Amino acid sequence: MEKKKYYVKPYTVNWNNEESDSLHLAYSYDGEDWYLLNGDNGVLFAQSGSKRMANPQIVRTENGFMVYAADALDASKVFIYTSKDLISYGEETVTSREEVPEYTGESAPIELKESELNALCSVFGKPEEVVIESVEEVCVEVKKGEKPQLPDTVTVVYSCGEKEEKKVTWDAVDTDEEGEKTVTGTIYQHQYTNPLIYHRADPFIYKHTDGYYYFTGSYTDMEHNLIGKYQYRNIAIRRAKTLEGLADGSGQYEERVIYEREPLPGDNSPHIWAPEIHFLQGKWYVYFTTSINENDLWSIRPHVLECADADPFQGEWVNKGRIQTTTEDSIAFTDFSLDHTVLELNGELYLFWPEKHPIDSDIYAAKMVNPWTIDSSRICKVVAPEYNWERHGFPVCEGPAFLHRNGKIFLVYSAAGTDALYCLGMCTADENADLLDAKSWKKSPCPVFQSSRKNGQFGPGHNSFTKDEEGHDVMIYHARQEERYLVDEGYQPLYDAGRNASVSRVYWNEDGTPNFSIPIPCGKGKDIPTEVKAKVIVK
Repeated sequence: MEKKKYYVKPYTVNWNNEESDSLHLAYSYDGEDWYLLNGDNGVLFAQSGSKRMANPQIVRTENGFMVYAADALDASKVFIYTSKDLISYGEETVTSREEVPEYTGESAPIELKESELNALCSVFGKPEEVVIESVEEVCVEVKKGEKPQLPDTVTVVYSCGEKEEKKVTWDAVDTDEEGEKTVTGTIYQHQYTNPLIYHRADPFIYKHTDGYYYFTGSYTDMEHNLIGKYQYRNIAIRRAKTLEGLADGSGQYEERVIYEREPLPGDNSPHIWAPEIHFLQGKWYVYFTTSINENDLWSIRPHVLECADADPFQGEWVNKGRIQTTTEDSIAFTDFSLDHTVLELNGELYLFWPEKHPIDSDIYAAKMVNPWTIDSSRICKVVAPEYNWERHGFPVCEGPAFLHRNGKIFLVYSAAGTDALYCLGMCTADENADLLDAKSWKKSPCPVFQSSRKNGQFGPGHNSFTKDEEGHDVMIYHARQEERYLVDEGYQPLYDAGRNASVSRVYWNEDGTPNFSIPIPCGKGKDIPTEVKAKVIVK
């Protein structure tokens, strides 16, 4: 068997600023298909000269690596760094290019050891598609002329380590002659329609006990794309008996607008953002944000609608207004605050929401005394943007969503500005821990879900979770099918209606943590076949 190889290469994005003109890393197994580490964000930034790198180069040494890069505005100068692992770097030195003949200016790949790549991925992420890696070997014996009893299911092992029993359909086999026969079978993986719902950012799907999937999301108007006054003006809820039934054009869903506003003075959007539909304590609630001051469109605050009817498509929705606090001196909802969600755990309700104080958007948490009021006597800052992939464009952590499995609470959140570098991060806490103690939460150092040029999906984020019809955990998120960045002239991603809702499966790593794979490609929903084999011995 040919030995597997591992490669890493350096690159810069070249947007003519310090953020982009830094050391970026990508890895590969064949030198052709490359995976971008750290969400396509830089891992090392120049501190002197123009503070901008160009043409980075990595050279292996006896003690690790040397990293070189030209000054982007002065090619006669070279930045030099030492590193034992390409994770941490020594002090920066700058010298003339003439004094470093080993620097060629070529961003050529270099070969890595498997352990070195694993260490890089543990810090900067492993943005690879989860695939079926192996299938259980099946071997049965049968007497001549009898029908073999082949299993109804086979065990598959995914590349992340998860094991699953999959239904298998076997072809017929002739047992009239003695000997060893090979039988072909087929298993299927469902890939959902993508996009599932167009022009709905911040998508949320809730599966209720009535058998319906309920969907809502931030409403945008593609006919008036990039014109703010037409965007984010209502809340519509949609329901269907299946996830695929929610898809645009399926003919299997019904939809109802339950709240709407006109543009603010000056033809500004009222910013009705990130609605979520929950069923709590016997009633329906839709949590959303909107502007509270008609003369200040950025005065965004959390609100809630309530419906006491068992059927939210027939009952009256009452606007209960802003989320309330139990104390007057709380910092809660005193500045730009949005994207609130409710976690129900051990009989308690918790509200998690991002809020800007004063520049960074951090995620806070508090217990709730009822579905529209938090106990503001104790508030915890759970997540703050500290890594550079959380601070691209704007220092932002937002859109919290939760998975509860394996004794853990996984808080998945969105990070950075809303362009193609928007991505998902994750924090983890024990299910029995004090969720209002910041020490209970451990943050992953890298993005857990990011853009995929291979599949044409960009800026995936602001997700929610539900279960599909087979009981798998699935993630609902928005993404664009166009690669755009904040630096693009005249581009305002906030009012770009090109964010569309998608659904993809969540897998589980061997260590019990979720694996979100990569964004799926566009296309109509389909069952993707995988061929399996069985050995039949006829005696």
